Amino acid sequence: MILEISVLAVLLVLSAIFSATETAFISLSVVEIEELAQKRGRRGRLVKKLVSSTDTLLTAILIGNNLVNIAASSITAHLTITVLGSTSLGFTTGILTLVILIFAEVTPKQIAIVHNSGIALFMVYFIRGFALVLLPVIKLITAISSFLSGLFKTGNRESVSLDGILHMVNLAENEGVVESYETRMVKSVFRFNDTSIQAIMTHRTEVFSLEKTATINDCLELISEKGYSRIPVYDDNPEDIVGILLIKDVLTCIKNGKGDKQIKEIMVDPLFVSGNRKVNELFTLFKSEKLNMAVIVDGYGGLLGIVTMEDVTEELFGELYDEHEERKEEKISHLSEGSYRILGDTSIQYIKDRLDLELPYSKNARTLGGFLVEYLGNIPVTGQRIETPYGVFRIENVENNRINSVLYSFKDSKG
Repeated sequence: MILEISVLAVLLVLSAIFSATETAFISLSVVEIEELAQKRGRRGRLVKKLVSSTDTLLTAILIGNNLVNIAASSITAHLTITVLGSTSLGFTTGILTLVILIFAEVTPKQIAIVHNSGIALFMVYFIRGFALVLLPVIKLITAISSFLSGLFKTGNRESVSLDGILHMVNLAENEGVVESYETRMVKSVFRFNDTSIQAIMTHRTEVFSLEKTATINDCLELISEKGYSRIPVYDDNPEDIVGILLIKDVLTCIKNGKGDKQIKEIMVDPLFVSGNRKVNELFTLFKSEKLNMAVIVDGYGGLLGIVTMEDVTEELFGELYDEHEERKEEKISHLSEGSYRILGDTSIQYIKDRLDLELPYSKNARTLGGFLVEYLGNIPVTGQRIETPYGVFRIENVENNRINSVLYSFKDSKG
């Protein structure tokens, strides 16, 4: 009897070990697994190898856990019948179930969640050896399981997802591990591949350009006032961009006393890029072509706007200012839950990328201001409230028939 009780105690300990080991391995994140593989030598690499074969790992642990639990139940039943008789079998079975739940399931798993790395490293050789011994059985069970899973068309779940990474970043910020600006930067990196260049371009109506037949001396004061290092050059029509003027070439001409030269004599060929391309594609193009400005055109070759390398960089790091540049107001400012201030010249594409708001886009309505004017059929006045299927817009400021800023809310609010 003493021997049977001792064996029962050992079986319960083994059950607890299998339960803790299962939770320890399964709860390891991708980052933790890579860290163990790189920093904890052979054991760490073996942990990574076992986790990469989840079916084998889980099957081995579950076989072991079920074997010891069945053995414990059998010994308990034998002891009960021998000592108390068969009438007490139901009672002792209930007691054993409670003991297994507390001491061999719940408690070990709670401990394993906190100390998953240490337990995984400690148990890795035992689990590997156990799996090798049971390999034929494991392969058979895995094959049957895979066949049954195939009937229900179960696929492999992504071990890492974008939402998961962003959730981890938000948690890290909430815990004080990273700063808010670092969180914004990480999110910008993931948004980089999906952002259209139209969302960051300077719209054609705001592009400063020079006529190609003008001389350097004629434009010198204007060039100095604007302070740009690169300026688009047009032919007869400001929307017909034919070149880019580099200020370093202007300075060279002034230095050599050639200020009477026409701009067309020193301008360089522009880089034309379709407005359908993404920011990451333009970034790669800028690097390969060693350029810093692109002229954005539509499918018919019409001018949409311009984008500079600074615009692309600011998409990642936020607004950049030099000592001569005034701070620009944010295109979209978050005011409260579901409420924003949006500048009237903000592009429809930018609003879509930032707020996931699908406003209709047309040739005459590429900005929020253009959309509201087209929606109403006239220019709204300051304070006017506009209800649309996309939300409620309240005109905050209109000046010289131009919508400067708008208050927007997703949900209709009274008043």
